[in-house]
Amino acid sequence: MYYIGISAYYHESSVFLTDNKGTNCFIKEESFSRIKGDKNFPQRCLRFLIKKFDLKNENIKSICFYEKPFKTWWEIFSYSIKNPLQNKNFLIHHLKNFNKGSIFFYTDINKLINVSRDKIVYSSHHLSHCLYGLSVIKNVSDYVYVTCDGVGEGETMSIYTIDDEYKIKKIWTNFYPNSVGLFYSTITDYLGFEINEGEFKVMSLSSFGKPIYESELKKIFDIDNFTINMDYFEFHKSPSKSFSKKFCEVFGEPYLNISEDVNFNKYADIASSAQLILENTIKNLIQKAMDLSGKSKIVLTGGVALNCKMIHSLSKQDIFEEMIVPPSPGDSGSAIGAANFAFLEKSKTKILDFNSIFLGPKKKFINEKESRDNFFSKINLTNDFTNETATKLVKGEIIASYYGPNEVGPRSLGNTSIFCDARNKEAVINLNLNLKKRGHFQPLAPILLEKDFQKYFSINKSIVKNLEWMGTLCDAKEELYNKYNSIIHVDGTCRTQIVKDENSLTYKVLSNLKKSGSDILVNTSFNISKDPVVFDLYDVYVNMKRMNIKFVLMDDGLYQTKDI
Repeated sequence: MYYIGISAYYHESSVFLTDNKGTNCFIKEESFSRIKGDKNFPQRCLRFLIKKFDLKNENIKSICFYEKPFKTWWEIFSYSIKNPLQNKNFLIHHLKNFNKGSIFFYTDINKLINVSRDKIVYSSHHLSHCLYGLSVIKNVSDYVYVTCDGVGEGETMSIYTIDDEYKIKKIWTNFYPNSVGLFYSTITDYLGFEINEGEFKVMSLSSFGKPIYESELKKIFDIDNFTINMDYFEFHKSPSKSFSKKFCEVFGEPYLNISEDVNFNKYADIASSAQLILENTIKNLIQKAMDLSGKSKIVLTGGVALNCKMIHSLSKQDIFEEMIVPPSPGDSGSAIGAANFAFLEKSKTKILDFNSIFLGPKKKFINEKESRDNFFSKINLTNDFTNETATKLVKGEIIASYYGPNEVGPRSLGNTSIFCDARNKEAVINLNLNLKKRGHFQPLAPILLEKDFQKYFSINKSIVKNLEWMGTLCDAKEELYNKYNSIIHVDGTCRTQIVKDENSLTYKVLSNLKKSGSDILVNTSFNISKDPVVFDLYDVYVNMKRMNIKFVLMDDGLYQTKDI
């Protein structure tokens, strides 16, 4: 019997299917639609799963939506009608989109699967975030669970405890519009980046500046009381604009071209100041969680938790014993939390237990051999193909990877990645600026074997587990500066991934790379900027041709693109 969790309508629609017997499959709608961050009802994901697992009412135990639709819509309307004239545009926008919203979730499901209503359950938004966090820990009662995002069902921050019998207790909540997530998104918008997509760019940019605007931003967001001064914002009034005229009176006109504008330093300083406000706010939130729960181990979820610089900064302050951020803490990962909720609702026993990093469909589920042969030719090798891959990387080749199940989170972790030798400065620059079209202020990420980590990096032990899925930064040691200085960010940090699985092809490539004297590869996601990560062989071929990448590592060999 299958349990299904679904996140949809707002950010990165996704579906997770499991039977708690080894069958797990996580898919984002963007993988099929090729629309980055696709928020529409995940009909393509569901059609894929229906066909693959022969889904029908009889073999579905429960389908859980990641939030409560009526509560979500009520919160939108109730806030808007408090000041109807002021918020009329915001209210009209949501009324126009009413028929496209989550309130019609059951109807949308039944267009694809004729499932009985008693099998449909609803979690709450922040609880879905929280329950996803359970998939990466043991001894659940040892932790306090903190969720922080833009807004969900009117909530912007939540704190939970869970006992050994999985009894859940919400012990504190903060409410809309008082949202540090929306504050940071407003900064993102002001700096000329796309909301829900460009926040990580603000994070990267912040390392180039100084927090000289901290005092001004503290007047806008109270880090102690978690409240926001709405005079500086428009997100509660307008569906398209987040900051007000008063905001511009303080900071100047919005920034439109971060790579060329002569005021780069000024806006880097604004980013740095916003980053500090975020870090201090979450520090206070975590302290509140520990004070209320009496626990010093933290599971942090919600979109705000994707800020890996914040995680690194907080760890240096030694305020907690451990902090874990699951691989996909935003809304897409909440589909997994919703499946956990469904399981608890039906079983009343142990939570679902599964690998938390690679939960996407295996490549053999997506592609037929014939289609691969249409696009690629297998290289005839006399030795191990991972050794040949390493040899080509040493020679300066940039090589893609497409094997195993897809990664569950927003970061490619080896299975759908692009690699180059971290020693090769020319290859690193080419990959970052020319192939990926990233900003000059955005660093690439190193990947290496776990046993080599301490040679090049240092990190507080409280956040070390997050290295498995690139969930935090760490500090570069002198040895890294000596051999791999092109991958170090301006602030001396790297967003590093360690590899522990000796059976993975990434582990084997890294092991063979060591024969040449190199321990580190650059790892970036297998996609062109603003496109989703590759999903099927057609995506692989098109992206390789667009980026002029010749070779791709697959489950059974190293392949080269054909000219077709």
